[in-house]
Amino acid sequence: MDYIPRAQLERPFRRLTPHSLQDRLHALHALAKARGMRYRDDSGRSRTIDITLKPWVLTSAQLWLFHRVILQLADALVRVMHLHRRLASVREVIPFDSHRQEWLSLCALPKQPILGVVGRLDSTALYDQPSWKNEFRMLEPNAVGVGGLHYAPTCCSVVMDVVGDLLVEALPGRPISPLPDPRALLIQELEAMAVRLGHPLKAVALIENTDYKTGTDEFQQIARTLSKRGLKAIVADPRELRWSQGKLMAKETAVDFLYRDSELAEFLEMEQAGFRLSALRQAIREGRLLSSLAWEFDQKSAWEIFTDKNFSRYFTPSQRQLFREHLLWTRLVRDAWVSDPKGKRVALVDYIRRHKDSLVLKPNLLFGGEGVVLGIKVSQKTWEKHLEKALKGSERYVVQQLACIATDTFPLLKNGQVRFEKRCAVSGFFFNSRSIGLIGRFSPKPVVNVSQGGGLVPALWVH
Repeated sequence: MDYIPRAQLERPFRRLTPHSLQDRLHALHALAKARGMRYRDDSGRSRTIDITLKPWVLTSAQLWLFHRVILQLADALVRVMHLHRRLASVREVIPFDSHRQEWLSLCALPKQPILGVVGRLDSTALYDQPSWKNEFRMLEPNAVGVGGLHYAPTCCSVVMDVVGDLLVEALPGRPISPLPDPRALLIQELEAMAVRLGHPLKAVALIENTDYKTGTDEFQQIARTLSKRGLKAIVADPRELRWSQGKLMAKETAVDFLYRDSELAEFLEMEQAGFRLSALRQAIREGRLLSSLAWEFDQKSAWEIFTDKNFSRYFTPSQRQLFREHLLWTRLVRDAWVSDPKGKRVALVDYIRRHKDSLVLKPNLLFGGEGVVLGIKVSQKTWEKHLEKALKGSERYVVQQLACIATDTFPLLKNGQVRFEKRCAVSGFFFNSRSIGLIGRFSPKPVVNVSQGGGLVPALWVH
């Protein structure tokens, strides 16, 4: 069998007494707190991120299938970057204003085998059903400042400590381990970039916009992990970079490469506020930024390129099959004629108005579930109001087929007591030039994100 059935994995969990279940959930929460699983909300308060007691357990067959899927999509995104320079039709779907275009001109486009990326591709994939390989859909790309590099391996270590005995009981005689550590993917990509450039790799700066005090809280933890693995690491703001005697400096430390949490929009805001980012610009010219600025092409509207037959000739047969079977129909919102999910030519705005219950509106560049509107959850009047905003506002939107988000019931601690609650769950596949990792997320809402009050599902591998 190429998957672990849900009933097999859950059997030892169901035999827990209420008291034992409560004890294990308390242990799960305490270890998560001790190991830095923190999120800061908009009021600045810190909360410990929930972790599910029962992890996902992938087989080798599942891991290899999704390895192929994710790296095929990464290759397709690289193809889009090159098509953007050649085709006006691609530039229409993946737009950049003149300020962003000027920054993008600083960097070279990636070439195989080194992509210069640590990203995440989100999916509806689940792993404990016989339909696991056919029914998943890929939701959107995220290639810049992805969350979970510290959280993913940490929640795996927590769940292994708390329920490792139950997993051994469920899967006797079969070794179980965490999936590849995304922090290792980061080091692996830095090493590959260093080899390609012929540059030493001794120190790295993790750069983030320190004006933002809320959200995920991982960079200090990642820096400590990199230091333990022999790589000097410092957390700095992009405005704290400078050149001194031919060396790239972050605060007072000479560094070789930069790993960024900030998106290009934040660099533009800093410059517009009067800050000079000349050191960052030079580092980009020299290919020392990860993820490379070229990965600003990870806009949600990239899915339009993949799901429109007019562009299919630019991709491989296996990529085209992947697009047909596992990508959600997506279009950049605009007044235009496009192909609908069945390939029929339609006026897009009219189509969006008439099919609200099967569609979702999403800001093209934002993340964290911000601004997402599910047509089935709002009235026609509210839907059309959001459509007008998408057409006339400064923020560009995409419209996408409504995904079928799976649900599961999890035991959770509420005020110290155990409650079984239904949650929506999605997968996030980390990737670099050659490897993948995985983290699951769950939430009471179908817009699944830690920032929306969600938690994390550990992902393990049974050999």
